[in-house]
Amino acid sequence: MKAILVDDERLALVHMEKMLGRYGNITVIGKFQLAGEAIEQAKELQPDVAFLDIHMPEYTGLQAAVLLQEVCPAIQIVFVTAHDQYALQAFELDASDYLTKPPVAERLDMTVERLFKRRGEQGQVKEGSSMAYGINCFQTLRFQYKDRPAELPKWRTANSQELFAYMLHNRGEVVRKSTLLELLWPELDKKRAMTQLYTAIYIIRQCLQKMNVDITIVNLSIQEGYVLDIGQVSIETELWERELAQISDSLEESHPALGKVLERYEGDYLKDYDYIWAEPERERLRKLWLFHARRLSRFYSDKPDLRTQSIKLLEKIQAFDPYNEEEGVVLLRLYDDAGEYDKVTASYRRLYDAYMVDLGIGIPKDAEQWFEDWKSKRERAERML
Repeated sequence: MKAILVDDERLALVHMEKMLGRYGNITVIGKFQLAGEAIEQAKELQPDVAFLDIHMPEYTGLQAAVLLQEVCPAIQIVFVTAHDQYALQAFELDASDYLTKPPVAERLDMTVERLFKRRGEQGQVKEGSSMAYGINCFQTLRFQYKDRPAELPKWRTANSQELFAYMLHNRGEVVRKSTLLELLWPELDKKRAMTQLYTAIYIIRQCLQKMNVDITIVNLSIQEGYVLDIGQVSIETELWERELAQISDSLEESHPALGKVLERYEGDYLKDYDYIWAEPERERLRKLWLFHARRLSRFYSDKPDLRTQSIKLLEKIQAFDPYNEEEGVVLLRLYDDAGEYDKVTASYRRLYDAYMVDLGIGIPKDAEQWFEDWKSKRERAERML
């Protein structure tokens, strides 16, 4: 196993190299007092593990860990410091271990054993696993695989989750660090915010690696920003929109295909998250779905044999846009024709609440009159039984 040591104290480097010399299976290939120099050299050296001090000039060990992973994605990190208050943050970065200065032989033995164990685990692909081939952003963000169910990523922190979602939203484009600091940590000073950013980037990379996702975060420069490269991974919203555009305008021929594509719209774009920046795309895709769903609904209305599909589609349209009076009345009539009288009452109540409670205005007269006439007809029919 190849190791690099990074510590601004020369004696600490000498001591750690001497202690690691006890192990015949670890070779120290570089010692650095400046983290920036270690990061520059790591791309060529490709170390398996880095022993990092946390308190250093230029970059902290926490920041250096993130940047080292940029050039060595599989590198393991061991923090070595006299300040144990950083232990929790170190393990949140998925560090292999955390040693306090001066490290003792017995404790270092445990670290080395852990390093080799983790190295073996990282070198193996779990049985039954496969590279993720798609990301679904309808409703909630999840990874899709060819031979197993979709998985929800475990981001550890809400900020790392939003950071990934934002970079995915802007995939292939430069996302400036200043933009990310303002978006996610506006209350922090720049130094503390940058530490949080580096930590979140590290967490995301670890999560992607564990979930076997072929997506990389490219750091264009230390000062500028990041680019999310999704490689061959597909985005469900893009595929959905592309397939929608390819469907023929003639619904007589294409209505089955259009129905299947519309069913794949499981929920609004990133609906489960309250990201304000996602709202324009959320609204755009929702309007696109509603436009085609209403086209198909009008087509179904002229086909008595497609009543079931018409009801199902109108129910979904109403869920996305509950304030359309005309569609509300059409759905009431369809329920009545199908003999689903309980649903007539329940659907009218939802329409009533949408206008009276949500909008604070009276329910449209046509809908109210239809329901009153229907209710009177039902009461007469029941009395005759």
